[in-house]
Amino acid sequence: MQSAQIIRKTAAQGANGAVAAARLASAEAAQAMIDGGGNAVDAAVAAALVAGVVEPMETTLGGSGFMLIGTPDDGRVHSVEFGPRAPQRARPDMYKIDTTRNIDRGLGISVVMNDENVQGITSAGVPATLRGLAAAHERFGLLPFAKVLGPAIDAAHNGFAADPYYALEALANFDALRLDPGAVATYLTDGQVAAVPHLGTASLGAAPMIRQPVLGRTLELIAAKGVDAFYDGELSAQLLTTVRELGGLLEAADLQSCRPVITEARRLRFRDVDVWAPNAPCGALTQLQMLQIWQSLYPEGAPIDETPERLQHLAEASWHAFADRYHWLGDTDFVPVPEQALLSSAYADKIAAAIRAGHPAPRTHPGQASPWNHFASHAAHDPWPFQPDGPATPPTWAPRGATEPTAGTTHISVIDRNGMSVSMTHTAANHFGAKVVCPRTGILFDAAMGWFNAMPNAANSIAGGKRPLANMGPMLLTREGAPVAAIGAPGGRRIISAVVQIALNLVERGMDAEEAVNAPRIDASGSELLASERLTATCRKSAAIAELLRPVDEQHAGFGYELARPIMAIRKPDGTVQAAADPFSRGYALGC
Repeated sequence: MQSAQIIRKTAAQGANGAVAAARLASAEAAQAMIDGGGNAVDAAVAAALVAGVVEPMETTLGGSGFMLIGTPDDGRVHSVEFGPRAPQRARPDMYKIDTTRNIDRGLGISVVMNDENVQGITSAGVPATLRGLAAAHERFGLLPFAKVLGPAIDAAHNGFAADPYYALEALANFDALRLDPGAVATYLTDGQVAAVPHLGTASLGAAPMIRQPVLGRTLELIAAKGVDAFYDGELSAQLLTTVRELGGLLEAADLQSCRPVITEARRLRFRDVDVWAPNAPCGALTQLQMLQIWQSLYPEGAPIDETPERLQHLAEASWHAFADRYHWLGDTDFVPVPEQALLSSAYADKIAAAIRAGHPAPRTHPGQASPWNHFASHAAHDPWPFQPDGPATPPTWAPRGATEPTAGTTHISVIDRNGMSVSMTHTAANHFGAKVVCPRTGILFDAAMGWFNAMPNAANSIAGGKRPLANMGPMLLTREGAPVAAIGAPGGRRIISAVVQIALNLVERGMDAEEAVNAPRIDASGSELLASERLTATCRKSAAIAELLRPVDEQHAGFGYELARPIMAIRKPDGTVQAAADPFSRGYALGC
C-alpha cells in the first residue's frame, strides 16, 4: 500500500463578503475595494486588473473574457461579454499547416508553421479586456474607476515576485519569449529566466521582482483619461505602431469597434436552481448541456457518493457533450449552431437513453486521432431535428483537422454583503499570450487566434471579425433570485468539467465551498479519462472506463493541476458568504 499526501485548503468568509482569486494580490485588491465601500463589481474589476499585471503566464489586459453579475435588488443575472475576436483582416487560410508534426503544445492535426497561431504578433486577437472591465464597472460599480485601477498601477510599478511557477512557465516558453525584445525586457533578466528561491526564501533569499513601469504609465493614463485612450487615443496609436512594425493584423477599426455586450445571461433550470452562463462562444454551452444530460440520466436525483456507475455516467455525459462541441459549435453570427437543440430536454433524453442502454460514448481511443480532430469532421449526433426553426439544410462541416484550444487563464469569484455576485474569467489564451509585448504601452498581446480551427470549412474556422470557441466558462447559481454560488476556473478545456462538477457538489451533494473545491474530480474531454488518484480504485470497478483511466497524481507541486483549478464563492441561506480556491494551486480566498 502506497502512502498518500492529503491536501486541503480552507475557505474564507467575512461579514461584508468574500472573494477568491488565483493570486493573493488580486484577492487583496478586491478586499480593499469592499473595505472602501465598493461592491462586488468594484472588487472583481480591481482583482482582474491586478491579475492582468501579475499573471502574464495566464492572462493580460490585452486579452478577453466573460463576467457574470447577479444583482440582488431585481434577481437578474447580467452577462458582460468581452470575448475573443479575430481582427477584420483575418482569413480562413491565413496560416500554413505544418504536416511534419502531429502534435505541439496540445494542438491536434492543424499544427501551423512556426506556431504562428499561438505565438507571435499574427496570433493576437482584438484586445477586449480593458474595454470589458471598464464597461462592467461603469454600469454596476460604485467607486471611481481611478480608485479601482489603483492596485493594478501599484502592482505594475512595484512589481511582483517571480515565484517557481512563474519561472517554470518562463522557462517552458523561453525560446518564444526571447524572440520579442519587449518580452525580453519585461519578463526575462539579462535575457535569461530569473533564478528564483525554489527551496524557500528563508534559504535562498528574496525572489526577484518583475516590474512593468511602462504598463504602469499606461494604466495611469487610462485612470486620468478613461479607457477610450486605449481604443481611440494616444495609447491606441502606440499599440498599432508596434503591430505594424511587427507585421500584425490589428487595425484602428478593430480597436474602435471593440464594444462589450451586456445582456441577460443564458439560463438553464437544473434541479431547484437556475444556472446562468455567458451567451457568446465559450465553455458555457457545453457546461449546460452536460448538466441537462445529467438530470435526464437521473431525473429523481443522482447518487451522492462517488460510485463506479456515477463516475462512468459522468464521463459518458461529458464525451457526448464534447463530441457535439468539437463539431457543431462556433460563432452564431457566422455559422448556424443548434444551441436550443443542444440544451433541450428531449435531446438530452435521447443521449441519456443511449447511456443507460450501454451504447459506447463518442470518443477516440489513445493512439488514435484526438477527439477535437476527429469530431470536427465527423458528427457524433444530429441535434438539428430538435432545433426550432432550424435551417432547411443543416451545415456540413468537413475540415481535415482541428486545433485544440490553448490554455492560460485566470478567474475571480466575489459575493458581497448585499448579495451581489460576480463570476469572471479572463485570459491571454495561451501562457504568456502571444509572447509579444508592446514596448510603448507595456501591453502583452494575447493569442486568441489559437482558439480557431486553423483549417477552413469547420464551424470554428477563421474569419475576419469572428469570435472563436473559447474555453472560459464562468457560472452563477441562483435560487428564487437569490445568489447561491459564483463558480469558475482556469485550466483550458478542462475548465468545463471542473465547473460542472463543482455545481453538482453544491446542488446535489450539499457541500459547502471548501468541501466542493477539495472533492476529487474527473475529466473526460479527451481520449483518456483523467481522474484524481482518490477516485482510481472506484473508476477501475467500471469496465467501461477502466481501460481509459489515467490517474492524476495529487502529490502537491504548486505549479498547476491537470483537472483545472476551481475558484468559487457561495452564499449560504443564513447570508454567510464563503469563498474557496483549489488546493492544488496558488489560489487565495479572503473574507471582507
